[in-house]
Amino acid sequence: MFLHTHNQFVQNSGGMSVFLGAFLGAFFAFAFGLITYVITKRRERFVQHKNALIKLERILNRHLDDLGVLQAIATDGKRIIGGNKVTSNRLFGLQLPDGIDMEIGSIDLINKFFAYRVSIDRLKFNVDTINHAITRIEDLFINGQTVTPENFTFIEGTLQKFIDEIPRLNERTTKFLILIRIHINKLKNKNTFINGLTNTQWEQNISEDEINTEKQKLAEEIAQVFRDYENNVF
Repeated sequence: MFLHTHNQFVQNSGGMSVFLGAFLGAFFAFAFGLITYVITKRRERFVQHKNALIKLERILNRHLDDLGVLQAIATDGKRIIGGNKVTSNRLFGLQLPDGIDMEIGSIDLINKFFAYRVSIDRLKFNVDTINHAITRIEDLFINGQTVTPENFTFIEGTLQKFIDEIPRLNERTTKFLILIRIHINKLKNKNTFINGLTNTQWEQNISEDEINTEKQKLAEEIAQVFRDYENNVF
């Protein structure tokens, strides 16, 4: 009887050891998989943040070019409208891709992006309003109807307000671009694995000296582009 009980105990102990070993193996495999998943996702988030900054830098550079074109179109349109004539020129809005705010990993930059988007949306509203007014006058001309001088005067004044707003939006775009460029520079040589693992947000302490240095650098780059254009380098 004792021998039978002892053998049964040994068998139960062996079964428990096998079960415990299997459980621990599964647990550690799960834990390792979870840790690997978290590390991978954090690294991907960091890479996504860096790529979003580069994408935003390109967009803002394009906006600076587009603002110069818009100013030229609006100025020429105002000259033509001021002579009580209809212009075929039409303004255009600036584009911002959807979802880029979800790719940025800095709360400070996201807030500034939202404020910048408001300016771009306001610009688009003004563009649509001016284009609609010009098209209405164009339709009147096509239908052989008389356009009163007051209509031309109204559109001319609206175009002037639009022209006056462009330098302010240009400055806002430049400031945002400088901030993005500084963020890119600070992250350029950062280790993707370490920064992805140790951070979930990538805020940066930026000094006035850094802003002034980057501002000067950007101004020199823009000046060089104009010099190249004048010298027919392109």
